[in-house]
Amino acid sequence: MEKILRNAADTFDLPGEVLLDLPRLTVTGGGRVMVENHQGLMDYSSELIVVAGGRVTIKLIGDGLELRAMNAEALLITGNVFHIEFVY
Repeated sequence: MEKILRNAADTFDLPGEVLLDLPRLTVTGGGRVMVENHQGLMDYSSELIVVAGGRVTIKLIGDGLELRAMNAEALLITGNVFHIEFVY
């Protein structure tokens, strides 16, 4: 089913995060990350923030990480982001 959805997204030029229930990340430099379509926090410290994203878990590793804003649709993380990892 996932392959069909990926093909549909490609064919109709639709954002994959909409059809596949995936989070959308916007990274500005190394100091600001916006995560949309999230499903909450799994872990939080100044060196590691883990975000539930439905089919994927997002790990942000850095220094001085801080959750600046959070609502049902998006969260904003600031600090020195060194590494972003996606775990499927």
